[in-house]
Amino acid sequence: MDTQQAKLELEQFAQHFDYDNGYIVQLLEDSPEAFQAFAAAQGMPNLHRSLPLDAFFVAKVAVMKTEDCGPCMNLSLKMGAEQGIDRELLKTIVTDPQSLPPNLRDIHDHAVDVIRNENDDADRMERIRNHYGIEAFAELAVVIVGCRIYPTLKRAMGMASTCELAKLDF
Repeated sequence: MDTQQAKLELEQFAQHFDYDNGYIVQLLEDSPEAFQAFAAAQGMPNLHRSLPLDAFFVAKVAVMKTEDCGPCMNLSLKMGAEQGIDRELLKTIVTDPQSLPPNLRDIHDHAVDVIRNENDDADRMERIRNHYGIEAFAELAVVIVGCRIYPTLKRAMGMASTCELAKLDF
């Protein structure tokens, strides 16, 4: 993909989701090669062939809430709502994750613990594998890792100075 096409797609994405992706545009402008390496990893946070969509978004929002200063989490909430995830479920992930249904709470707690580098809860991981399957568990791992690249890139580019609270009006 050429640089102009990439800029156009980034602009369309930013407009569609009302999201400031200036840090990604800056990466593209500074080094198209670095952008290409980053772009190659962008499939990771979107993988959910075996992982059900609700569990997928629980993981995404949990990672972004834990890892991010708000904008990426709000983007994940908007994307979830756009893909048909119940808005009350999305609000619960942010405001009261302990009240999630047990299987989704396991997804949430696993994602948060991975991000915080805490508590390798073998029993919880086994429950997730048993409920969703081995392939879904592998996808969950890739989603967790993949979601981190956005807020980490933003911080690495020195462009994470703007925080915002969760916007529950998606």
